Amino acid sequence: LVLLMVLSLAGCGKSTDRRQPNYPEKDTLQKPLDAERLLRMLGASGKLAGFRQTAYMIEQAREHPECVELITKRLYRDTARVFHTSSNCVERNLRTVIQTCWRYPDHSFLNLIMGIPLVQPPTNTQFIDMLAAYLRD
Repeated sequence: LVLLMVLSLAGCGKSTDRRQPNYPEKDTLQKPLDAERLLRMLGASGKLAGFRQTAYMIEQAREHPECVELITKRLYRDTARVFHTSSNCVERNLRTVIQTCWRYPDHSFLNLIMGIPLVQPPTNTQFIDMLAAYLRD
């Protein structure tokens, strides 16, 4: 009995304090938002062939917004060179990622990023441009 009293006074054993533990705020535990996390939040999986290519293009557009103006002549070619493929494959893979995000049941986050309710999937240029702009803000 004496040992239990000593342990309870020392803070060991069962606590009578019913308050919740003092955990850090949720926001401090979150990683900064990058293109890969954003794509995953929209429903895209890392196992898609174009996932990393799309993330790369979004990051490029985030850093250099002018590259979206020449998406087929510059951004697709640069991405194809980095990933050792053709610009046609890059374009097709991007469309697949967009369709995957579009098939995700809840479009509310995609609508928030785009700024308007979408009734059809965004074009490749719209998708890259709007996600890059969202990450810039």
